[in-house]
Amino acid sequence: MKAASIRRASMDAIVAQAEREFPFECCGFIIGDNENSVEEVRPVANIQDRMHTQDPAAFPRDARAAFLMEPKEHLAVMNEVDRRKLAVRAVYHSHPDHDAYFSATDRAQACSFDPPAPDYPGVVYIVMSIRAGKFASAAAFAWDFEKQDFAETPLTVDGL
Repeated sequence: MKAASIRRASMDAIVAQAEREFPFECCGFIIGDNENSVEEVRPVANIQDRMHTQDPAAFPRDARAAFLMEPKEHLAVMNEVDRRKLAVRAVYHSHPDHDAYFSATDRAQACSFDPPAPDYPGVVYIVMSIRAGKFASAAAFAWDFEKQDFAETPLTVDGL
């Protein structure tokens, strides 16, 4: 299983976004190259509230308890990754006033294209706990091919 290692600047950026967007969940990607010479954060707008307002039956949760990446921004990041010959290194989101765990909803979203398998099998998923608007903790989760499920994996932040 893949351990997660991100740069201090990336961690600082996603924590700042999560605190700024509190009490709503934030989301985005960390992209980079295979040599670890490039690592960049790409925040993506959470449109969960908009979808919840438009169709509460299909989107029963609001942005305090769920996230949905804005499709055009999501696609723009994927196009940038392809154009620059980079890779998605991590998908991240926050849990406002909840622990940093990988919920059943998180798993379903991470496997949205083909439900038995992850959309990004070699990518780690980082979840941040934000309590009362301040960073509390973070955890990383990676696909365990043997168990066919996500499992917590060590998260290191370079430059600690």
